[in-house]
Amino acid sequence: MESSGSSPGSDIRVFLFALMLVHFETLIIYRKHLLRTMSKFDLLNETLLGNLGETIPISLWKHHPNRDRNPEDLAEAEIAFHKMYDHDVLKISFHGRYPVVDWGCIVVYDGALTGSTTCTNCVVEQASDWETLEPLDVNAGEFGKQTRAVELISEYSHGRVPTMATIFDPPMVAAKLCSGTFTEYIDDYPDVMKSVLDMITNVMIDFGRAAIEAGADGLFLASQHSTELSVTDEQYKEFIYPYDQKLISKLRGKAKYMIMHLHARETDEVIRFKEIVETPGLDAVNWEDQSASPTLKEGKRLARKVVFGGIDHNGVFRTGDVDEAKKQVIDAISDAGYDKLVVAPGCVITVDTPEENIRAVVDAVRSINPFEDE
Repeated sequence: MESSGSSPGSDIRVFLFALMLVHFETLIIYRKHLLRTMSKFDLLNETLLGNLGETIPISLWKHHPNRDRNPEDLAEAEIAFHKMYDHDVLKISFHGRYPVVDWGCIVVYDGALTGSTTCTNCVVEQASDWETLEPLDVNAGEFGKQTRAVELISEYSHGRVPTMATIFDPPMVAAKLCSGTFTEYIDDYPDVMKSVLDMITNVMIDFGRAAIEAGADGLFLASQHSTELSVTDEQYKEFIYPYDQKLISKLRGKAKYMIMHLHARETDEVIRFKEIVETPGLDAVNWEDQSASPTLKEGKRLARKVVFGGIDHNGVFRTGDVDEAKKQVIDAISDAGYDKLVVAPGCVITVDTPEENIRAVVDAVRSINPFEDE
């Protein structure tokens, strides 16, 4: 006679399978609850490890013209900006010529939309001027003002939001010392310029260490000589990359994380990407991914590490309406993928960017559930 019901063994297997499914779903719910209680520090750490958090982290930064000329005002401006948008990584944006003031450059803000300063008088006017430059004490003068700003901001950010101090790479500092004729000097006076770059490298390493000691969690290293239009391949290999490499290697043990910004001046510029992103010690890379090459998606594939980007800071984010700004960033995130991504501008947010656009983009990013497909 045939049995009309299932066997005890099959019942047990069904029960165990159902129990396993319940346990698995419980683990997912528990993990999501755990991530909802993550601090911004944990969210950034998980992202840098390649793991998804409850939300996609977002970082915003801009210059604060004139207020960035003394530490108290800069700290107050950076803190107010963070309180307004509550972003997940606070980049401390010193004024754009801070490294060259102590060498004798006269610096002003002339109304640039980037909010950055410019030199009205550069210390290097002829080749012989390079040899007058001496190492600097980064705890005094203009450098000292920046470390003081880091200290003041750290009193606010400690336990609340991770910070990163902006460190210019040596060729970028050299170019600001001589008002844009840097490539001519490295071609005509290579030995002198290598000596100068060595000296500047040591100063910027000292300043990076001072910023960390003052309370910065990480460093945002910026380069303006990574595109094919800015320098030739030979110039890059001899006068750019070796100094970036030294800067990274000397600071990698001090900072909790380091991001490299590769600046592009023109639309559709091609950035030399592969060599620098493979340099040991870098945790993430940032560039004008919405206007220069590679794209955010392609850059993430090439870098195989975290990318900061997705916001077209010179496009509809600045000139469009709220819906256009939101759509642009959501499309960029969807194309690049949620993992290993911190949503950020390709460079500084301009001073005329509408606050409502910034707020809308922050809210749009916050609304994304990285686990919605689970």
